[in-house]
Amino acid sequence: MKKVTYLLMLFVLSATNISAQLNQSSIQVVGKATVKEMAEEIIFRIPLKIIDSSYVGCNDRMSLTLNEFKKELKQKGIPEKLIQTSNFSITENMIYEEGKRVQKGYQGSVNIVVADKYSPQLIEKVLESISGFQLNYRINFAMSDNQKTRLTKRAMENAVEDAKQKALILAEASNVQLGSILKISYGIDQYRPEPFLSERMMSNQSDQRSQNELNLSPPMTSLYKSVLIIWEIN
Repeated sequence: MKKVTYLLMLFVLSATNISAQLNQSSIQVVGKATVKEMAEEIIFRIPLKIIDSSYVGCNDRMSLTLNEFKKELKQKGIPEKLIQTSNFSITENMIYEEGKRVQKGYQGSVNIVVADKYSPQLIEKVLESISGFQLNYRINFAMSDNQKTRLTKRAMENAVEDAKQKALILAEASNVQLGSILKISYGIDQYRPEPFLSERMMSNQSDQRSQNELNLSPPMTSLYKSVLIIWEIN
């Protein structure tokens, strides 16, 4: 009981001290920084769908097509660890006939994702495989985890420097001196692809001209960071 009381007293004293510090004369500045870099990672999202009159037939065709497609990718040198699947399901295939909803066989679906560091060679291999199976696909570009870590560090450093410069200008204009830092807090990372439609849907039924016009170059992506710093002023 004594230990709990002692800890509560320490907490109250600490909170009181911080409040007193923030209530004294101070300058509060928000530093901002944006860093830009080409996205390092490309992500292919490939929905595979099969319709069959029977449940067993749908399941067998789904499994066969999926295995054959994965085999095709691996034969082109794409490691199995880069090929992910999710949401394998088989449902009743419902359509409308004469205003009524009726079942016409079964529909199987599974999502296939291939993600790795961007390279023209990877794009060529994946698109060749997709074309051979007449599949639709989506393409995303994203920052890799290492890229996010590196750019976050750079953006935070730049934001702190921006806050320092603003504080010095304000202090000089106000004829005061900056003292100790009373508080530092920072905002949430924001990633912005620009200028680029980050996701596109392509169909192998589209004409060749439209596919040739698809821009497969990684976009410039920006990371924004903000930092709040409060200085004591003398």
